[in-house]
Amino acid sequence: MAIRDSPPRIWRLRDVLYRIKYAKCRSCGYAFYPPRISCIKCSSKDIDIMVSRGLGTLIEYTILYQVSSRFQDNAPLIIGLVRLDEGFNMYGQIVDIDPKDLRRGIRVEAVLRRLRIDGSSGLITYGLKFRPVIGVHLGRGS
Repeated sequence: MAIRDSPPRIWRLRDVLYRIKYAKCRSCGYAFYPPRISCIKCSSKDIDIMVSRGLGTLIEYTILYQVSSRFQDNAPLIIGLVRLDEGFNMYGQIVDIDPKDLRRGIRVEAVLRRLRIDGSSGLITYGLKFRPVIGVHLGRGS
């Protein structure tokens, strides 16, 4: 059974949908996402939960041309591995860029974008995606 979006459910998920929370270990300094109660490197439970600024570098990406009916409006779908400036990696959808302009190493920022629309209620769910940082030259060969 599929879980349907509702205003109360979206409200409960607001920390996941609208912020990038990560953990940083006070013992070894390792940053990781998603946050956990203990460090994934040294197992220490001396953890700080922090909020990322949302700026990073595109490490790797893939372009999906055949997507499920749920993502037809977003095709081709670009999924990227982003290294955030705080020192951890996360996957996310890359938007606002032509696939031919994509390249590793471009600077990206997290932005709020529409994730989905519930077909029966029309409820729109927003969340974070990544786009190239405005003002960064995307042309090739420069």
